[in-house]
Amino acid sequence: MKGYLLIIVTLIIIVSALITLSVFFQESLQMEMAEMFNKQQLLLSKSISDHIKAHFSFIKEGVLHISEVLSKKDLRNRDSIDGLIKDVLEKKKTLKTSFGIIDSTGRVIFSEVTEGFLKPVIPEILAKAEKMESRGTTTVETLSDVYVISPVYNQNKFNGIVFLSRRIEDIAGHFVGNIQSGTRGYAWMMNKNGTLLYHPIQPEMVGGNVYKADEACFKCHVSFDLEKRIIEGKAGNYGKYIAPSGEDKIIAFSSANIDTLSWIIAVSAPYSEVTLATKQSMELYSYLIIAIFVTTTLVSALLIVFNKRRITAEESAKRKEELEKYAVELETKVKRRTAELANEKEKLDTIVSAIGGGLILIDRQGKILWSNKKINEMAGREVTGLSCEDLCADCSVIFDTYAKDMNTTIMPDLFGQKRKYFQITNAPVKRPDGEVAGYIRLIQDITEMKNMEEQIIHSERLASLGRLSAGIAHEIGNPLTSIFSFVQILKEAEEDEFKKENLETIYYHINRISDILKQLSGFIKMPTGESKECLINEIIEHSVNIIHFDKKAKGISIIKDLSPSLCNTTCVCEDKQLSQVFINLALNAVDSMPKGGTLTIRSFAKDDNMVIQFEDTGVGIHKDDVPKIFDPFYTNKEKGTGLGLAVSYSIIKKMNGSITVESEVGKGTTFTVTLPLKT
Repeated sequence: MKGYLLIIVTLIIIVSALITLSVFFQESLQMEMAEMFNKQQLLLSKSISDHIKAHFSFIKEGVLHISEVLSKKDLRNRDSIDGLIKDVLEKKKTLKTSFGIIDSTGRVIFSEVTEGFLKPVIPEILAKAEKMESRGTTTVETLSDVYVISPVYNQNKFNGIVFLSRRIEDIAGHFVGNIQSGTRGYAWMMNKNGTLLYHPIQPEMVGGNVYKADEACFKCHVSFDLEKRIIEGKAGNYGKYIAPSGEDKIIAFSSANIDTLSWIIAVSAPYSEVTLATKQSMELYSYLIIAIFVTTTLVSALLIVFNKRRITAEESAKRKEELEKYAVELETKVKRRTAELANEKEKLDTIVSAIGGGLILIDRQGKILWSNKKINEMAGREVTGLSCEDLCADCSVIFDTYAKDMNTTIMPDLFGQKRKYFQITNAPVKRPDGEVAGYIRLIQDITEMKNMEEQIIHSERLASLGRLSAGIAHEIGNPLTSIFSFVQILKEAEEDEFKKENLETIYYHINRISDILKQLSGFIKMPTGESKECLINEIIEHSVNIIHFDKKAKGISIIKDLSPSLCNTTCVCEDKQLSQVFINLALNAVDSMPKGGTLTIRSFAKDDNMVIQFEDTGVGIHKDDVPKIFDPFYTNKEKGTGLGLAVSYSIIKKMNGSITVESEVGKGTTFTVTLPLKT
C-alpha cells in the first residue's frame, strides 16, 4: 500500500510541474502576441484620425471658397446670392455636409440646418467669427454637429458668416463604423471632455460622459479609469481594461485634433481573440497533460473506491429495505393530505374571489403575512412581506392594534391614488385561548359610491336653493323697481350737489342689487339654448378673445395648447352656455393672478370624451375650501357673488359632462371640464 502511495505522489508532482511550465510559457507567448496586435490596432487608429483630418481639410477648402465668393456679394440682397446658393448646393454633395449663411447680426439668410438645431449655436458662431480675419476658418462643436465656419468680409468690413456642418454621427459612421479589429473588435470615438461620440454596439451610451457615468454606462466597462488617463494624457498609446463579463480587452488609440476639436479614436479587441491562435497551438499539449493528470487521479481514486465500495454496498442494502418501508407510508399520508389541502384551497379561493376587495393578513406587529390579487392590483406591487404602515401610514393611528373587536373607517388617497376613497374593515384573528394573533383587513374602493353621494347632496342643495332664490328674486324685484324709479326721478330733479351725490351712491347700490337678482334668476332657470354641432376649439378661441378685453388680463400670458385632432371633431352642445363656462373659468384664473402669471388652456381627446383644462399659476385654493367652491354664494373674492362656478357646474352637468378642480396653495389651480363626444 505504501508503494502505491509513493508512486501516486511522484506522478502528481511531475504533472503539477508540467502544468506550471505550460501555463507560464503560454502566458508569455500570449502577452507578446497581444502587444503585436495592439501595434496593428494603433496603426489602424492613426489611419482613421488622418482620414478625419483630411476630410475636415477638404471641408475647410470648400468653406474658404464660398466665403471668398460671398465677399463680393451683397448679403442683404437675396437675389444676388441665390445663384451662388444653388451652385453650392449642387457641388457640395461630395462633402455630405449642410450649408448655411448668417449675417453679421446673427440673422439666418439661408440654412439647410433646421432652426431648432441652429439657433442655440449662433451666438458661439458669431463670437468666434468676429475675432477671425479674412480667409480664416475654425470649427464649432455641439453635442450632435460640427460647424466649419469662415467670416465673410466686404471691403474689410465683417459682413457675415458662411458655414458647412456635418453631424458627428455621420462622420463617425463613415470613418469609424465599418472598422473591425479581428472578428469581435471595433472602433469607438469620444471627445477631449470625456463625452462618448460614437459606439457601434452600445449606441444608447452615446452622449454619456466618463466623468459622470451612470448605471447604463457600465454595460461594457467595469470602470472608466483608462479612458480618464487617455484624456489626461497619462496612458501612452496602449491600454487594457476588463469588461463586465470578466473578459480582458486591449485597446490602442490616437487623437484627431482639428482647430478646437480634439477627438480620441480608440480601437479595441477581446484579449481572448488575440491569443486564440496560441491557445489552439497549446490545446493538444494541454490535453496530453490533462489526460496524464486525470489518469493519475483515476488510478488513485480507484484504489480507494474499490475498497470502500464493498462496505458501502452492505450498508446500502440494509438502508434500502428500511427506506422502501418508510416511502410507502409517507406516500400514503402525502396523497391523503394533498387531497384535503386541495379541497380547502378551492373553497378559500372561491370565497376570496367573491369578496371583490383587497384582503390582507397581518400579524400583531403590522407585517403583512398574506395578500390576495386584488390588493396587489390596488397597490400596484406585491405587498406580502411589507409593513402595513408602508401601505397606510395612518392605519396605526386609526386602528388600535390591541383591539379585539371589528371596526371600519373610510380613508382617502390610499396607495397614492388621489381623489379616491377606500373603506377599510379591520377584524381580529383570535387563538383558541381568545388572544389576538393577527388581523384580517378588507379594503374596498368606494370612490364611485362617495362621488354619487356628493352629487346627490349637491343636486338637492341646488334644487332647494333654486326654490328659495325664486321667491327672493320675486319678492325683492317688485319693490326694487319702484325704488329704482323714484331714485331716478329724485336724481334728475335734485340740484343740491351733496344730495345728488348721495342719490348717485344709492343708485349704484340698487344697480348692484339688480345685477345680483339677475344672476339669481340665471341660476334658478338657465336659458335653454339650441343644441347644435360645435367645434370645441373654435368655442375656446372665441372665449379667449373676449378675455383679452379685461384690463386684469394685460399682465397675464395666455398659452393655448389645443389638440389638432379636435379641429375637425364636433360635439352636440349649446355653444353660448359652454362659452359662458369657459369665460368664467378664464376670468377666475385671471383674478387669482393679480401680479401676473401664465394661463394655459389645453384641449385633447381621451377615450370617448374631450377634455378642456384651464391651468393658472395663481395663489391657489386651500384644500379645505376645494369641496365648497361649486356651492352657490361661496366666494373668496371681495366683490364676488359666488354664483359663477355654481352656474358653470349646472351647465356642464346638463351636458352630461363633469367639472373638477386640483389646486395647491402658492402654485396654482387646474379646472378640468370633461364632455362626451356625443351628448
